[in-house]
Amino acid sequence: MNKLFVFALLGAVAMLPALALAADVRVGEQPSIGAGERITDDVYIAGGSVSSSGVIFGDLIAGGGNIVVSGSVGGDLMAGGGSVIVISNIPDDVRVGGGNIVIQGTVGGDLLVGGGQVHISSSRVGGDVIAGGGLIRIDAAVGGDILAGGGEVYLNGPITGSVKVKADKLTLGKNAVISGDITYSAKKEMTLEEGAVVRGEIKFEPRKEMKAGANVLAFLGLGKLAALLACALLIGLIFRRYAREIVGLVTRSPLTELGRGLVIAIVLPVLSVFLLITVVGIPLGIIGLVSFVGASLFVWILAPIILGSVVYRFITKRDTYEVSWTTILLGVVLYSILSFIPILGWIVQCGLIFATLGAAVKLKWSIVKEWR
Repeated sequence: MNKLFVFALLGAVAMLPALALAADVRVGEQPSIGAGERITDDVYIAGGSVSSSGVIFGDLIAGGGNIVVSGSVGGDLMAGGGSVIVISNIPDDVRVGGGNIVIQGTVGGDLLVGGGQVHISSSRVGGDVIAGGGLIRIDAAVGGDILAGGGEVYLNGPITGSVKVKADKLTLGKNAVISGDITYSAKKEMTLEEGAVVRGEIKFEPRKEMKAGANVLAFLGLGKLAALLACALLIGLIFRRYAREIVGLVTRSPLTELGRGLVIAIVLPVLSVFLLITVVGIPLGIIGLVSFVGASLFVWILAPIILGSVVYRFITKRDTYEVSWTTILLGVVLYSILSFIPILGWIVQCGLIFATLGAAVKLKWSIVKEWR
């Protein structure tokens, strides 16, 4: 199963074009930014084990199994992986998704984080904190508001703004000083350790008990959302030009691309299975199936990017389609919401997936013809 996933991932990567980027791009098993390196551009880095200990004057976008950021970053930090540890100070915004997340350095701007276990132990977060996870602990001073949701939330630092929490359990530690109001929903009233202070108004809404199965589904749903967001940020921001071209193809002829994608989704697996029956065609059949799985994984990541770009343009009334962290986040959220809308939401998702597949294959084929 692990080998199949690796081959599928390679198939998804094969869908990407080789584009010239005004950035430092590093991909491999253990890509890294050395302690002696100084990079003036933005950095895009992805691999099994990722480390950054050098000096980066631009943004850092990282994706991988294990990510450690200990070097200086001059701009924003965006990271997604199984384990993400941020030791260095980040002057701007930080957006992180993963399984186990630790933020030790200070954050100058806002902090958006989602994962299984989240620990924010930095001395200060200058802006707002938006956090989601199974276990969330915030020991940092927060200059803005906090919006958190998850299983258990533990706040243990001075918070200048207001706090809004939806969780099974909320605890204010001995170092917690909440200057604003607290609005929270939990199974029972929050626990205040000796020394905790709330200067604003407290609003409590009891939360109904969820069955064990519902809790598991909620956790899996959060993990899927975090994984999709991390992958979409990585693909959308590294291959921004490619994503924009896909958006353009889908919006110019949506029905054509939808039909093309539907034909590919039906013909490719059937043809691959047929080739597996013949001895001579077994290698081609395996390649076909791996390519289909890889393409499916790729369009699952790319579809929310397209959705966010289209909706963002409609909302802002702009002339062009934009691909940025804002549009990607919007697209992932909207795409996830569609999953909870019976029939109509599923139809929209399927249509978007097929149209994305058709446009991706068309663009890839045009690139192959240019190489020839």
